[in-house]
Amino acid sequence: MKTSNFIAVLSALSLFSTVSFAQSKVSENQLKQNVTPIKGALSAVNQIEPISYNYNNQLNGLKLPGGTQYGFNADNVQSVLPNIVRTQSMLPAAPRKGSVQSVDIKTVDVQSLVPVLLGAIKEQQQQIDALKAEVQALRTKGGSNTSAAIK
Repeated sequence: MKTSNFIAVLSALSLFSTVSFAQSKVSENQLKQNVTPIKGALSAVNQIEPISYNYNNQLNGLKLPGGTQYGFNADNVQSVLPNIVRTQSMLPAAPRKGSVQSVDIKTVDVQSLVPVLLGAIKEQQQQIDALKAEVQALRTKGGSNTSAAIK
C-alpha cells in the first residue's frame, strides 16, 4: 500500500512538473540586443601573446595546478580586450591562524576569446582571397612569363 501511494505521489509530481515547467522557445533575436560584428579582430589577436608558464605554488598557499600551463597573461589581454578578463577571489588552502585572506587573481575567459579568434580568421581569409585575386590578375595581365615567375 505504501509503495502504491508513493508511486501515485511521484506520478502526480511528475505531471505537475511537466505542466508547470513547460519549455518556451526564445529566438536569438529575442535573447540578444545590440548585435554587431566584431571588427578589428585580427589586430586584437596580433596584440595578444600566448604563453606557457608554471604556477608559483609557494604563493599564499594557493592550490594551483602543477606542470606547464598554456594560456595568456591576463594583464596583456586586458589591455587589448578588457571585457574578457575576470577577477576571481581564491582562498588559501591552509589559511594562517587568525587571518583568512583571499587572493584576487585575474583570469581570461577563453570561451569569450573564441569569437574574436574566428573574426581574425575571417579577416585573414579576406586578405588571402584579395591576394589570390591580385596574383590571378597579374598572371592574366602578364601572360605566360609572369605565370612562370610567380610559381
